Amino acid sequence: MILEFLAAAALACLVSAVLCPLAMAAGVMDAPDRARKQQKKPIPTSGGLAMAIGFAAAIAALSLWPQARWSLPLAGPELWTFAGALVAVAAALAMGLADDVFPLPARFKFGVVALIGLVFALFVARAESFPIAAGLSIELGLIVGVLGSTLWLFTIVNATNFIDGANGLAMGSTAIGLSCLGVIGLIAAAPHAAALAFCGAGALVGFLFWNFPKGAIFAGDAGSLFAGMLAAVIGLILAQDAGVSPVIAAIAFFPILADVLLTLAWRVGQKRPNLFDGHREHLYQIGLRAGISHARVALIYWATTLHCGLIAVVAAHVQRIPSPDVFLPQAGDVAPEQVMFMQGAAWLAVLSPYLALAVLAMVSLKVAGKIRDFARARGLDGE
Repeated sequence: MILEFLAAAALACLVSAVLCPLAMAAGVMDAPDRARKQQKKPIPTSGGLAMAIGFAAAIAALSLWPQARWSLPLAGPELWTFAGALVAVAAALAMGLADDVFPLPARFKFGVVALIGLVFALFVARAESFPIAAGLSIELGLIVGVLGSTLWLFTIVNATNFIDGANGLAMGSTAIGLSCLGVIGLIAAAPHAAALAFCGAGALVGFLFWNFPKGAIFAGDAGSLFAGMLAAVIGLILAQDAGVSPVIAAIAFFPILADVLLTLAWRVGQKRPNLFDGHREHLYQIGLRAGISHARVALIYWATTLHCGLIAVVAAHVQRIPSPDVFLPQAGDVAPEQVMFMQGAAWLAVLSPYLALAVLAMVSLKVAGKIRDFARARGLDGE
């Protein structure tokens, strides 16, 4: 099965890389018509179309793979989920393409993304529980599950779009996060989620050959919405079909989410008007204005995303062990103090995703505060 996924990812990468020059020749340009844009001249955009075609080619190849093992469990509800994910990604791509050619109002795009998320959560996949350990979970119920899943999809899709302002940053970070979700899909026996993740990661890597570090082509809204939607739906599929904690996907994409959400919170605190309009107050934008190159900024985010992705993989694996009350020896077998120690260690292990998320949140708050202080001292904190 791993061979199938690696071959599909390589195909996605090749097709995406080959088609990027055609996207450049199409003449859809991103002009430096706003202060927040970093380029000095118009740059070809809609590289997302090349990525999407590479992704589609890989999915088609996987579907036609002789005696493919990944698709053997793909029947009934899982087939519906897989198809629903493809439809959601295609809808996001279509809106992104339209916005690249004929800029759409921000509120309209937010509304469409929210609608896609709501439909997907209602009819395809949603997170209705927070697993603590095998056989133990906190149930949320249908209403909370649908609303929470819609909010997750809305947040990660728009975060990927907002962070796409430095060459390679958003697409490289998302490719790393998708690769980690693919590994988690294999661990959790969810090959349909792993197939989506590895094919998407391959397509994004193919685009990076042209985008990083010089920015010969941009992903555009087509690319950022495509990549963000893919990350969002895979996270929900893993939660529903494989029992993976919903926080695992958030950990895998934590650097993207932290930058966007902390920037939004800071703008609220500064009473900025039009909170969701384009601006230059993201943490990565401060780095660019401070003179750090696009390549170095992207590499910093890649490194932190890889770190968080590995934490997510380990946490997903740890959470699949039995509940501490099931596998630990009882008081009659060993000394009471040993039982207490082992139970404490076991609970610490199975709660690791939530502890990891809390630690990452505290670290990101500290780092963001330092960056804001640096920007304020050097006059780099303006819109």
